[in-house]
Amino acid sequence: MKTVYHPLTTVLLGALCACVDGAEPEHTAAYGVRWKLVVDEVADYLAPCERLGLARGLDAHDFDDVFPYRAMKRCNVLEREGASALVTYEGESGFSLDGRNGNVFVEIPKHYVRRYRADGYEYRYVSAGQLPGFVVDPAFVEDGRELDRIYVSAYEACIRDGKMWSISDVYPTTDCTRPQYRAYARANGIGYGILDLRTLNMLQNLFLVEYAERDSQGALGRGWGKIHQPAKGMLRCTLAETGVNRIVVSDWRATLIQRFFIGSAIQMVDYETHRVLVTGRTIVRVDLDTPGPGRTAVYFDGAPLDTTTGMVLGGAAQKTGWANALTVPSGHTANNGGGRDASYRNAVRYRHIENLWGNVWHFIDGLNLRDGVSYACSSMRNYESGVTTGSYVQVARKQAIQTDNGTVGGDRERHYMKNLVFDPRLPGLALPEDYVNQGEASVPHAQTSSRLGSDTLRHHNFGDYYYLSRKATCYVHGGGFDHYWRCGLFTMRGWATDTARWYLYGARMIHKPL
Repeated sequence: MKTVYHPLTTVLLGALCACVDGAEPEHTAAYGVRWKLVVDEVADYLAPCERLGLARGLDAHDFDDVFPYRAMKRCNVLEREGASALVTYEGESGFSLDGRNGNVFVEIPKHYVRRYRADGYEYRYVSAGQLPGFVVDPAFVEDGRELDRIYVSAYEACIRDGKMWSISDVYPTTDCTRPQYRAYARANGIGYGILDLRTLNMLQNLFLVEYAERDSQGALGRGWGKIHQPAKGMLRCTLAETGVNRIVVSDWRATLIQRFFIGSAIQMVDYETHRVLVTGRTIVRVDLDTPGPGRTAVYFDGAPLDTTTGMVLGGAAQKTGWANALTVPSGHTANNGGGRDASYRNAVRYRHIENLWGNVWHFIDGLNLRDGVSYACSSMRNYESGVTTGSYVQVARKQAIQTDNGTVGGDRERHYMKNLVFDPRLPGLALPEDYVNQGEASVPHAQTSSRLGSDTLRHHNFGDYYYLSRKATCYVHGGGFDHYWRCGLFTMRGWATDTARWYLYGARMIHKPL
């Protein structure tokens, strides 16, 4: 078998060719999963995953004893001038969630993977050691060097003193651009950056094998997805006040207390421009008919401020650390706010990593878009916006363009993701490739035959919506606090640009010991 070195990863060409062209024996010494590639948009879309190899007969909780899952643990990484970084694991003296002992990361050890397609299925495997046809997961290879471990932030990023932090009990920083987030992460030192495609693909692969499920919301929890987004048409301030901890509105509805529950984060934006005016506040109480009939006063914490009638009240990204209450590595917190959508108001955690979906969209690095074409880079030192040459290599597979947001819960919400990109040169790279119901202007949301409507689409296959525009230059991932059932581990919105900033756009930090 000939070993071929590619700029993005090392692949075993003989194994890849064999598996693409036909079936091969199941890997009985590794943990695996397979699922039907979607050709028939009903039968294949609804087909479940199947566990393979050592994963046969296991449930997700059994993976607490399986490598690398059992070795994924929270830690502090403290950079020291003139010395190597100090790593303190949870349970050891000095470990802290608040930044006193460095950033809070999840350490993930090097492991081996295999991904291929055969006989109408996609196959994924994870192994602790080298097996025929397996490679070190590309997330652990930088400039040809294999890393024994890498780190993913336990929390969404916040910015303090010009640096990116991963700590508990803070509001995630939003409203910055991808280049700005990248610079804030790099300010921590060499080997720091924002979540890149290779690391995301690694986490997705681990999840797929562990849960034998593609629908992350169904498997693990729905996350922060039904918080009220600021909207020009409602909750405008109707009483200007000076030095107060409240905002007064006149169009409050009883059901809004579900999305503005006590303890939830809020912000105020400009009525005309939607520019963020106030953020980083938490609701402490809501008084109806205050300061008079027909008005509602929403009280919040923090320093008093001046309110104006040019302000609009809206929800915001929730504080980090909600999932600290969990006693298990993966799961979701209690639901909040009540009502039928309460299950879309919780914090999710996968292997100690909080809010991989929901709350804020995370910019993805290591991949640039130009005219609907993806270009991937394998060296975090060379990540740069707008580059499509040199270290950036064009992904061979063509991705479908889709720019219709549809109607959430309606008949036009029909373009859910179908399959993932598979490029034999880059077998670890997995991007959304295409979507169902192409050419259909609408599909009845409750339809279950001939074509599937959104009521079914969102609970099967990946259950995530498909987005790609020719105008985009980068991806954001996961879904924001208003993204409802479209949030997910495989949700990738290729509509963003490197100049875009929004109160729904945030970041997640990674660290690789280079």
